[in-house]
Amino acid sequence: MKYIYILVIVLMAGLLLTGCYDKENTIHRLPNLAIGNIANGSVKTGEPIRVSPTCTMGGEEVECTYNWYRYHGSEAELISEDSRLEWRVDTIGSVTLQVEATHVETGIQALLSFSYTIVPRIDRGWLILKETVDGNTDMDLSLVQADGTEFATDVLSLALGEPMRGRPVSLLSTDNYLWYNPETGSAERNQVCLTPVSEKEILMYRVADENILARNEDLFYEVPDFTSGNMEAYMKLSGSASLIYGGQAYLMQGGAAAFMPSLLGNYHLAPYLVCYGYSNPMLVYDELSSSFGLLQASGNMSTTMEIKYFDNAYRDLDELRISPSGMNADLIYMGQTDGSVDPEHLTNYGTAYALMRKKDDRENLLLYGLTSYEWYSGTHGPIRFAREIPVSRCEAFASADFYTMHQTRNQIYFIKDNRLSYYDIDNDSFVMDVHTFEGEVTYCKYIANNYDYNESTWSPPVYDSRFDRLVVATSSGTGYTIHSFNWSVNGGLTLAPDLEMRGEGKVRFMFWYTSNWRLFNNIYRYS
Repeated sequence: MKYIYILVIVLMAGLLLTGCYDKENTIHRLPNLAIGNIANGSVKTGEPIRVSPTCTMGGEEVECTYNWYRYHGSEAELISEDSRLEWRVDTIGSVTLQVEATHVETGIQALLSFSYTIVPRIDRGWLILKETVDGNTDMDLSLVQADGTEFATDVLSLALGEPMRGRPVSLLSTDNYLWYNPETGSAERNQVCLTPVSEKEILMYRVADENILARNEDLFYEVPDFTSGNMEAYMKLSGSASLIYGGQAYLMQGGAAAFMPSLLGNYHLAPYLVCYGYSNPMLVYDELSSSFGLLQASGNMSTTMEIKYFDNAYRDLDELRISPSGMNADLIYMGQTDGSVDPEHLTNYGTAYALMRKKDDRENLLLYGLTSYEWYSGTHGPIRFAREIPVSRCEAFASADFYTMHQTRNQIYFIKDNRLSYYDIDNDSFVMDVHTFEGEVTYCKYIANNYDYNESTWSPPVYDSRFDRLVVATSSGTGYTIHSFNWSVNGGLTLAPDLEMRGEGKVRFMFWYTSNWRLFNNIYRYS
């Protein structure tokens, strides 16, 4: 057998040598396989790297098969076997890739390594949570860039492979999410994430690489039955986050990995949460008991949450003594401004205005002002302002489709049948039909952004992105339009056509994001 094996080897070598000689006994070497149309490059976080290679032998293009590898240090991971690469980056910094091409006819192979620098994408600009044509949730970005504005669409579908289930609810941000890395088994603290919330899903969407760290089941110790109810509101503070699902509250403490089980008790919270300051308790309204309360952790290091109802007690100087409990009223809207209604505490405290209607009196509206000074301990009743407004004065105010509050002026904007108007609390007057919109109005929010700026020459670039603006989104056909109004003391609201944005879907929530985290006292602006 050994001699037969040697003979076969000799015959094969002879045939190979014979094939390399022509009649004049000249050797003809096969040309090298060369991979072209690939170079080092850069790509923005969350976007796909797209490469269409070409292979040549002797100057002629040839057919090849391909294997694409991504390197983790010295370890190679096969990520594609397609003829062209389309791979969404899932890391930060840079990534090293390699393509292995195999010539179909001869089996000759060639390797080529290349790298891409990953440029972070989400920094300053608008994040737009929108409803898709089939009633689900996706997100568009309108980001400030050095050379203008970048608009990216459907980024949640890009990350998830599909939109989030259910209509949009909220979109905020956290810088202290605790993530358990399934690959290493270790805890990674202080993850900076966006938190998109739809009726049926909630995500932790890491900003640095636009990867989904956790979703639904990963974010609850006791998972709600999402088939029988909906998520209704979300609020993120420095020390905790609150989610309202079916009127029940869930707490996630700062630096935790999941929401604790919902509160026990006979309550049903209205989907309005406001908070003055970045770490104070959240003010809520219990619809079953018709009572205002504070949503907060049970203790400094507690993993449970409680609703602390205000005591029916008053200060000696209080002339207005209205109980915040057992109010026998429905909450129509609750928003917040910077101005104080407490004559003893005119600075450093804001006010929540609650528009209500008594269950046994449908002819009048009640407007209450609740001072945030009482939100720390709930010792005294917080209502420092009260006014009765007959419905007949402005029926549109009682049944508006949208409400929002000016953040630095005591004004409540409202939209009824596409007509924008506002109620001036200080003057007890209505300013009607400021603007009429075309299409379907889908979102309205007054946003005072006073934290996104850098005026220090030692930390470039120097910029100022502060603004004070009313944004209203409309939908027509399959597309949306976002309108912006600036406020001036003399001229009131002024439409700013140059700030208009357009896209596909229906806008349901907007959030101005900056990596220079300066929200502190302004988180309530986005509830």
